[in-house]
Amino acid sequence: MPALSSEAIILQSKPTGESDLVVDFLSPALGRLKGIAKGAKKSKKRFIHCLEPLSRSRLELFEKPSQVWIRIDSGELIEPFKGIRGDFRKWGLAAFACELIQELVPVSDSCPQIYGLLRDTLEILDREKGDPEIGALFQLKLLQLAGYGLSFEACQSCGKRGPDMQQAVFLPGPGRLQCRQCANGQSGIPLSPGALQSLRQANRMELRRAVRLRFTVGTRAEIDTLLKKFRFQVLGRELGSARVLRQIQEPFR
Repeated sequence: MPALSSEAIILQSKPTGESDLVVDFLSPALGRLKGIAKGAKKSKKRFIHCLEPLSRSRLELFEKPSQVWIRIDSGELIEPFKGIRGDFRKWGLAAFACELIQELVPVSDSCPQIYGLLRDTLEILDREKGDPEIGALFQLKLLQLAGYGLSFEACQSCGKRGPDMQQAVFLPGPGRLQCRQCANGQSGIPLSPGALQSLRQANRMELRRAVRLRFTVGTRAEIDTLLKKFRFQVLGRELGSARVLRQIQEPFR
């Protein structure tokens, strides 16, 4: 690959050696990549604030087939998302979004829609309040794009839908929605009509419209439980950022 320039959102930066940084970032064209920025911790010209997590930057890159990581030669900050950095609730949501992408998106996997989803989420958090609904909406959209799309329109066994399915159960193992009759006593997450309707609306709407949705306390608790259990089913563990986010949000519930 010749030298190239790419916009990127920084997911994580870790120091290595005396002055280098290992950077995990998401690019619209190249997907998720890991790179090494030589001398980044000491440089006062090549990497001015552009490698900090949750920054949108333009990076100058170079890759050799023999190298494990792509080389980051320099960068320029595009958007620091200052509104996120000044609010710990927003920071918690944004950090969770980045960690979930690291878990669900393999390195070198190109998906411009996931980049667009993360960019839109950070822009919304930067301007709006750090409402908990944003975290749930981001997860639903990311799961769809990563191949784990969840459908809440109808019972996935008998096809019953709408008014005919007022009581439903979500089974985290197969990721399936079933009516009470088809669930037949299987252990799952019961969903109220209000939670079902909110999930259907969220799935149908694009993110910038969906963030106007507001969930009741009960509906939010149902959706949070569903997403937490399904996330554990997919990843096999809970994310550290998810635990921190719950602690941050608890006083505001």
